[in-house]
Amino acid sequence: MTAGRVTVCAGFVLLVAVLIYLDQGSLLFVVFAAALLHELGHYIPLKLLGGRVARLELTGGGLNMVTSQPLGYGKEILTVLAGPVTSLGFALLFSLWDGMMEEQMPLAGMCLSHGVFNLLPVRELDGGRALELALNAAGCKHTRTVLSVTTAVMVFILAALCGYLAWKTRNLSLALAMIYILTRR
Repeated sequence: MTAGRVTVCAGFVLLVAVLIYLDQGSLLFVVFAAALLHELGHYIPLKLLGGRVARLELTGGGLNMVTSQPLGYGKEILTVLAGPVTSLGFALLFSLWDGMMEEQMPLAGMCLSHGVFNLLPVRELDGGRALELALNAAGCKHTRTVLSVTTAVMVFILAALCGYLAWKTRNLSLALAMIYILTRR
């Protein structure tokens, strides 16, 4: 479904439905708040560096901002890494805040996990995109191969970790995470 410059894919609707179904601790708001802060971390530098968002795509993998013109390697790397840095910055801010209420702790944790996860060198994540841009800027002729290898290694590690934790804790949501990770390839 498309409305103006925003496209909502079926995968996003399914993801939200699954999250609502599995959300027993009322963390869905926290997940979306952390994601919003992360995306603002991309958007603000993008605008400051002269970029323009052509459209937004809400997919099963999250939010994608499609820019209308290339920024150049340096500016795009800054924009890509600004999201995880913003997430990590808010995690630090929320965790060091004097008088932090217990309600803020999940947001600090979610920002931390969102920032760290997005720095992984996986093709669809910010870390993978930054690696791709850096390799291209350096003139690497094997960028696709490097990204395929790093993505495959990280997917294997994450799927094995989720599978192990799902088996150890008997937690269905971790098993679903493992299946999701494996089917994204």
